[in-house]
Amino acid sequence: MRKPAFILFVPSYGSGGTGEFVRSVSLAQAVAQRWPQARIEFLLPGGAGTRQDAPFPKTCHQGPRSSKAQFNNEHIARLQPDLVIFDTGLHSKTLRLCSRLGILTAFVSDRGEICRRAFKLDRLRLLDEHWHQREHCGLPIFTSTQRFLSIFGKTARRTFDTYIASEPYEDALPQEFTACLSKPFVLLAPGGGGYQIGGQPVSEIYLSAAEQIAAETGLECLTLLGPLYEGSARGTRTLTTKTVSPSQFIDLMRCARLLVCNGGHSLTQAIACGVVCIAAPLGGGDQEGRIAAYKAVGLVQGCAPTAAAIVEATLALLDPETYRRQRMRVVAEKMVNGIPLMCDSIARLLPNLGQALESRNN
Repeated sequence: MRKPAFILFVPSYGSGGTGEFVRSVSLAQAVAQRWPQARIEFLLPGGAGTRQDAPFPKTCHQGPRSSKAQFNNEHIARLQPDLVIFDTGLHSKTLRLCSRLGILTAFVSDRGEICRRAFKLDRLRLLDEHWHQREHCGLPIFTSTQRFLSIFGKTARRTFDTYIASEPYEDALPQEFTACLSKPFVLLAPGGGGYQIGGQPVSEIYLSAAEQIAAETGLECLTLLGPLYEGSARGTRTLTTKTVSPSQFIDLMRCARLLVCNGGHSLTQAIACGVVCIAAPLGGGDQEGRIAAYKAVGLVQGCAPTAAAIVEATLALLDPETYRRQRMRVVAEKMVNGIPLMCDSIARLLPNLGQALESRNN
């Protein structure tokens, strides 16, 4: 009996952040576009403030966080996919299970402490692929110890700087948004919108900044409040929406005169797209360091996560000569997009992905 190739995505993330979720969905959409016959499903974390709106069949964990690994193991054993792609979370017991069942495995990491999970001695012999997103330009990709350990394992390693979604899977942008694309506008995107600073949702901080920027400059401002934002604030002189698809976000970013983002994945996406941007650290332990590293080489303007600081930085960056200098630096920067890299790795792991695969039970 022949069946479609089955890829299971298992991203790991907590409340507030959405980077791992968006990266997994972006890759899954690219896989679906390249291999329409492939079967794609997700195992997602649960709990308040976690995204579960993947546009694919999904099973969501509803128990305590400590039981998520066991949840993954039970469903991997039940589903028996051809390939499991773990993002951020990795457990030796799960890798041993996959090995016993003949399931291929890949792991995506993006920070030093996450990357180290792929270099535990037993995992070197179990993990098939390791795809590492460089944390920022100031760090080496792997340590000398990690490069040495790689000699003794079977894991193939690929590295990239960012991920750029390019496949349109959602409806068109709202009409009021598309009307703005032909004229200069400022795009404000605080990420998932699940964090708070000083008791105020980051989405409302960005919206307040957008209102002031529009009043000061006359430029149209679009604010993406984030899928995890639970408030009801809306702009009086600016446009707002809660969320857009990954590919829509990239399209908006490329059209914007200036982007105000956080220090997460949207920062590296902006640089890869040649977009002039301002970034403020809104949550997560990696954002301040990433902003500082890219600011040091002139690729981003950093500011404090307050409406006043965002407005001040925006007005300064809109100065024609300041804008021109940063634009030249950003356009010249070359970054590796992980989406085609990971898709090519999947093609090597599953050479018959474009065809039905033999059932593992036959």
